[in-house]
Amino acid sequence: MSATSDDFNLKNLQKIFLSIAEKKAKQMMEAIELKNFDLVKLYAHQLKGSGGSYGFSRITEISSQIEQKCIQNSCDEVIKLVQELHNLIDKLKQEICSE
Repeated sequence: MSATSDDFNLKNLQKIFLSIAEKKAKQMMEAIELKNFDLVKLYAHQLKGSGGSYGFSRITEISSQIEQKCIQNSCDEVIKLVQELHNLIDKLKQEICSE
């Protein structure tokens, strides 16, 4: 398989992952509105485990921070981090789609 083909496949996988991550971030926001921080923690844990596999280590880092802040019951910090995650995903989607 050529490098160009590998790059194409990686980009497609990254696009799929970012779509899933975007849905998870929206689900986190909905869970925050319901004050269900256990659910926020679950979604963050899922993203933490997969972000780095697709080359998005920052998604993994933020998701890990969200998970920890949920455990610490730092609701205000969770809200800020989820918004940061959502903004990052939007930015990454724009970058991937423009390449």
